[in-house]
Amino acid sequence: MKTIDNFLSKKDFDNLKKIITTTTFPWYYNDSKSADGDDNFQFIHIFFWEDKILSPFWNYIAPILDQLKAKKIIRIKANLTTKKPNNIKSKMHIDTNIDKSITSVFYINTNNGSTLFEDGNVCKSKENRIVTFKSKTKHCGIDTTDANIRIVINFNYLQ
Repeated sequence: MKTIDNFLSKKDFDNLKKIITTTTFPWYYNDSKSADGDDNFQFIHIFFWEDKILSPFWNYIAPILDQLKAKKIIRIKANLTTKKPNNIKSKMHIDTNIDKSITSVFYINTNNGSTLFEDGNVCKSKENRIVTFKSKTKHCGIDTTDANIRIVINFNYLQ
């Protein structure tokens, strides 16, 4: 697992954060977080799925992809969770079973939510931070209690 702060230049980060937090950015309701029927919800925006770019906002995440040196993209999805009365954690899961795939979680805003890993490591939500790990590593998101929203972008890819 590797964590890097200030991953993007200030200009690239500010452009991404501005567009993804505007009232006109399209978020879609998803009635589960990590597994169907997990009794948890979030809002999502899919940038890339099944070998297709699905978002007109692709150019805003291109600087992240450039730095990740992704050779093949599997999926890119933004997740927005809302403030909860407690730091509720989702179910432990893996993002993909594809051999040698990598997951990177990019944090859009600072809050007291986090990503928890099965081994007990925690990566706190801090804007412009990225954490990278093997996709078969079990992990879960933990909701925020001190901000109205928590936004991350999940990248699943091969290097």
